[in-house]
Amino acid sequence: MTHEAQHVRTESDCIENGGCTDDRIENIYQYLDGALDSADLAEVRAHIEGCTTCQSEHDLELIIRDVVKRSCDEKAPSSLKDKIMHRIEALKSAD
Repeated sequence: MTHEAQHVRTESDCIENGGCTDDRIENIYQYLDGALDSADLAEVRAHIEGCTTCQSEHDLELIIRDVVKRSCDEKAPSSLKDKIMHRIEALKSAD
């Protein structure tokens, strides 16, 4: 994206031009990662608000990120840790 004044593409613009491009979809990921400067951030935000296709992609990505985050916060049961430690000790003793 350039930092020049741009026409914010709406859903109808995207439909007329064959749909949202892979670059536009990639910008959604960068938007969610906080990797855009303020000019690009405003442009992508405006597009998402006006394009149901990109809004759906944005919402789906938020759900996926939330599920992954919750999955990564889970801790293994202490019994698993004990089992692994006993196995390590057994392997060390076998040497």
